Parts: sequence; C-alpha cells; structure tokens
Amino acid sequence: ASALMTRAVRDGDNWIINGAKQFITNGSYADINLVFAVTDPQASPGRGISAFLVPSDAKGFIRVRKEKKMGQKASDATQLAFEDVAVSADMLVGKENHGYAYALANLEAGRIGVASQSIGMARAAYEAALAYARQRQAFGKPIFSHQAVAFRLADMATQLEAARQLTHHAANIRDSGQRCLKEACMAKMFATEAAERICHAAIQTLGGAGYTREFPVERLYRDVRVTEIYEGTNDIQRMLIAREIVR
Repeated sequence: ASALMTRAVRDGDNWIINGAKQFITNGSYADINLVFAVTDPQASPGRGISAFLVPSDAKGFIRVRKEKKMGQKASDATQLAFEDVAVSADMLVGKENHGYAYALANLEAGRIGVASQSIGMARAAYEAALAYARQRQAFGKPIFSHQAVAFRLADMATQLEAARQLTHHAANIRDSGQRCLKEACMAKMFATEAAERICHAAIQTLGGAGYTREFPVERLYRDVRVTEIYEGTNDIQRMLIAREIVR
C-alpha cells in the first residue's frame, strides 16, 4: 500500500499530480476524489505520501474505463488517470507527507464495514434458502424435513451468528476508542469467508433453481466473492493477525 506510483510535485501555489489509479469505487460519477500521491520520493516507505482532494472536472483528470465485474454491479470500479492535474495548495488534506497515516487510521473501521456488508449478504442468502426449504416439497414433505438440508441450514445459521458476534465485538472495541486491529482483521476474514460458504450453501439448497436468476442467491454469490479481496485480501488479514498474536 505504501508503494504508490502516483506523484504530486509542488509548483508555486499548486500541486501537480501525475499517475493512475485502479479499481476506484464510484470513480465514474464522483464529483470529488480523495487522491493519495507521493510527495517526498526520498522518504522511507509510507512516510512521504500526502492526500489531496481532486475535482473530477479538473483539467487532466481522465476516467479511463469502468471495469466489467463479476458482481456488485451497482457499485462501479473505475480506472483513473492524472495528467498534469493542478490542484491548489488548500486541497491538501491534513499535513503534507501524513497521508499514509490517515489511510491506515481508517482501515480498522473499513474492515469492520466489509465484515458487516458480508453478514448482510450472508443473511439474505440464508433467509432465502430457509424460506425455500420450508415451502419446497420433495418425497411428500418440505425439504427442510430432510436431515441433509436441515443440517446445512443449521451450519449456515451458526456461521452467520459467529460472524455477527465477531463483528460486533470488533465494533464495540472500536467505538470505545481502543485499538482493534486484530479484532477487525479477524472479523473481516471470518465474516467474508463464512458469507461465501453460506451463499454457496444457499445455492445448493435451492438446487437448480438457485443457479437461475429467478432467485437472488446466484447474485449474492457473485456479489460476496470480492469481499475476501478488497479492504485488504484475507491473506493480508491472516498476516496481520499472526503479527498481532505474537506481539
């Protein structure tokens, strides 16, 4: 995260920004962009980065393309380019060369947010599967009456509750003003992976119907997959948790 290529150079009362950004949420229609750029290339990693507010109508600001994604199509991801974009000095956010610290300060809350988002999708998938299992008949009775289906739903409910409790725990620590890096990473990692398993199980419960767009579970399955990637991949979450437990 500290190895940014985008650069900002002071030029009188302005900063001149050059570079590119990938997978920017809301990038295709945002009016204002929060842009992190290297302002001191000689500084140690993470020490020479600053944050700027850049209007989308600035000269040299280019929306290169909107990505065609597997899921979460209501939230766009855009590639942006900056070609000699000039912003005034008062568009610097906070202090010069403190941008990386500002970014890291929001990661705990961001990871708790992604965990919460995943729980929402998992809950929707679980509720759809449970409703279907109650009304769908096989061999003269609802499929929920068959142990294989009932046990699958029991596992889904248990994983959903465990993810919820981990996330509430991390959020409570965050709300108290304490450091919660380990708890936020645990919540994000567990909730996102549990959510994918729950969405997968929901499709299995609906059978062939779950693979069609007549029911919401196929969309939820596509939407939930990226939660293990953004706001820090789950590989990174495991690395951070490992560091925290040996402190």
